[in-house]
Amino acid sequence: MEGILKRHNILIEPWRETSSFNYERGESLFRWTVTFEQDGIRYQQGTAPTHAEARAAAESFLVDQGIELQWQPGASSTTRLLTPRSGLPRFFQY
Repeated sequence: MEGILKRHNILIEPWRETSSFNYERGESLFRWTVTFEQDGIRYQQGTAPTHAEARAAAESFLVDQGIELQWQPGASSTTRLLTPRSGLPRFFQY
């Protein structure tokens, strides 16, 4: 895959609904944000009830825009688990 550059980014984050258009106000969701290169830098956002649905929606959006997703199997060599000074990992909880 030499010479192929990644042209997109996907961010999935916990989100508490603040409007009442699609979900109840205060509902715990996941917001997805994608940035991609297509005639300049563009982005799109959306929400979903689960992390998996948010990831699928973000990937589907990119594919619909003609962005080729070239996933590599397994974790990247740059992936790190961040831990606080106590040495015990902490997880986001509502």
